[in-house]
Amino acid sequence: MPLREGDMEYKQLQIFLKVCETKSITKAAERLFISQQAVSRIIANLENELNARLFIRTPQGVELTDWGAELEQQAFEFLHHHDSIVTRLGNLNQGGRKEYKIGFFMGMLQMLPAHFLPDLMDAHPKLQFRLQSYPDNERSRSFQNYGCDLVMTTSPLSSGNFVQIFHYESPIGVILQRSHPLAQKQELTMADLKGQRLITLNSDNRSQSRLMNRLREWGLDAHSVVGDTEWGLTWDLLRRGYISFYAGKLSVLPDDMLGLPLTDLNLVWEFFVYKRQSKKLSALEKEILAKIRENISD
Repeated sequence: MPLREGDMEYKQLQIFLKVCETKSITKAAERLFISQQAVSRIIANLENELNARLFIRTPQGVELTDWGAELEQQAFEFLHHHDSIVTRLGNLNQGGRKEYKIGFFMGMLQMLPAHFLPDLMDAHPKLQFRLQSYPDNERSRSFQNYGCDLVMTTSPLSSGNFVQIFHYESPIGVILQRSHPLAQKQELTMADLKGQRLITLNSDNRSQSRLMNRLREWGLDAHSVVGDTEWGLTWDLLRRGYISFYAGKLSVLPDDMLGLPLTDLNLVWEFFVYKRQSKKLSALEKEILAKIRENISD
């Protein structure tokens, strides 16, 4: 049953969601700067009110029950609706100044110029932009983007509140230093990577999952797994003879780096853009899409 105003207090649901996020009453209390006893009491009150058990306590923390998972979904939607109302009223109090929130997943902006979002903000000085970066994982894709008007992601969103307006695929190849012995070839195969020190990403999306499965099929192992924002570390490793999987723009690589295709990998890195389901494509969103198309590929 959908939550209604007055069913539960806003703060109760916020605390419940923090326990869901951290999978720990202790960690939730630390993040919220309240006592562990207060968090436990609020969860107990929710369970009494719903006459349902929301969490299963384990030595590692807490896990959601089916009832808890249902409340998690509804709570995100309920709190987003509440926050949207507050934001709209706040905009009116600011003389009608509008707000636009863009969510993106860590590392996504490597596909776009570093100045992409600042330039967008400069072009619309009367619009108040809010930017939110999320961890690239299924939980974020399912829930944390509820407050966004536009979301850029590497996997399809499971929420029905968004509609896909852009999808781009880029072949996954490799990058290596130009002095590397394999750099003399025009293209590589998976067999060429045998015995090489490989770098891959720690992203939790379907492109990365497919890549890891393919590595296992070929008996290959990633020697280093780095975050997709840790390019300084990646360049240092490449200059020490490592090879990294890569699907971005070749034109942004340092002069001493080279990109080569993998002819038998046949995998792509995906880039999605979503907007709110209930809204028509605005002039601003058309402008953003045009700029993305202009900048996303070589």
